Amino acid sequence: MKIIAVIPAYNEEKTIGKVIKDTKKFVDEIIVVDDGSTDRTGEIARKLGAIVLRNKKNRGVGYAKRRGLKEALKRNGNIIITLDADMQHNPYDIPKFVNKILEGYDFVIGARNLKKYPFIKKFGNFLLNLLINFLCRTKLRDTESGYKAFSAKCLKKMKLKADGYAIEGEIVYEVGKNKLKYCSINVDSPRYRSGVTVIEGIKNFLYVLKRKFFDK
Repeated sequence: MKIIAVIPAYNEEKTIGKVIKDTKKFVDEIIVVDDGSTDRTGEIARKLGAIVLRNKKNRGVGYAKRRGLKEALKRNGNIIITLDADMQHNPYDIPKFVNKILEGYDFVIGARNLKKYPFIKKFGNFLLNLLINFLCRTKLRDTESGYKAFSAKCLKKMKLKADGYAIEGEIVYEVGKNKLKYCSINVDSPRYRSGVTVIEGIKNFLYVLKRKFFDK
């Protein structure tokens, strides 16, 4: 069994080292997709033994994540984990994801504790979560979380196209569309990140809506 972590990163030289060092304890390989960073993100990741894919310019988290996931499949990953480079996700939760995949789940999402988040962020997350689950006929918690685990079989069924934050909702759409076995788990969220704005959340919803009604 081969476990691969995919970490999209854009100008995260202050945190990427810590994330890689902790993640290495639980996975076989780490793929960092340097999304056109202008700092030392890629250099630090490479020195710490990560496989670094570099985009010449900033293409967006969705594009970076799609590229990393594709590479993970090429490298014959059986379980693929995605997490952020800014320490919003705690790598020590990785074994919980792995265990769920080994139990037979195709897809696992990490639900963050949003108690410390601003009200507008909590409300926006709640509303978007409700709408995305309704569209996708799923019952996942925290659909916008970037902390996820996929079985290789699951990932091969997904047709991902989004370049930006809409990738998160699109993944849930593919889970529902392909009737994959899924679950949510609680994860530690040690760092608050502003992340998706209300406007971006609306755009993400509209993107998934478009996928649902115009997919052939």
